[in-house]
Amino acid sequence: MSPAMENILRRSVPGVWIDLESDLLADFAYLLCRLIDFKSRFTATHSSGVAAAAVTLADHIGFSHTEQQMMRVAAYLHDLGKLAVPAEIIEKPGALSPAERDVMMGHVYFTYDILSRIEGFETVTSWSSLHQERMDGSGYPFHIEGRDLPLGARVMAVADVFTALTEDRPYRRGMPAEQARLSLGQMAQHGALDARVVHVLLQHFDEINAARENAQRRA
Repeated sequence: MSPAMENILRRSVPGVWIDLESDLLADFAYLLCRLIDFKSRFTATHSSGVAAAAVTLADHIGFSHTEQQMMRVAAYLHDLGKLAVPAEIIEKPGALSPAERDVMMGHVYFTYDILSRIEGFETVTSWSSLHQERMDGSGYPFHIEGRDLPLGARVMAVADVFTALTEDRPYRRGMPAEQARLSLGQMAQHGALDARVVHVLLQHFDEINAARENAQRRA
């Protein structure tokens, strides 16, 4: 409850270094993913689905094995900032008020703020925290335009939207494949999502969708 808690912790636990190999890092990120997603029944398997979709998509685009592991970690952590969003907003069954929407949109900045403090995590941080940015600059929190967005962030954005469209939620069923394809194509056509990344996803839609479904079923 103390407003000085952060300073107290910094004095009590100075200079913490933890070395993790990529597989152990992915396992640790998955643990955090469960904590993030299980905050709400509305998102109980979301990050697992995003990770499966993003890694499969990255593989088809030509990312190396190491880059795919980084993508997995980034996807597990992309909604980390939602831990700072009140559960009553995340679980609200109806439309959010403008003030509530502002709070919800703030989660990506919190993701950035948390991960940017970790030395050596720069790539993962950008891929995680820029997943709500859009190619036309209409996204958030930084309104970065497409030419300045890393390819990994563009892949993450497509995987996140794809998963949100196709996954079941307690209050609705996921979109049928053809409707999801149409929605993704329209977002690419209107300049929100990277058209090249969306094209790859549509080419391998069934495979990527199966990977998402299997991951969310396991979760």
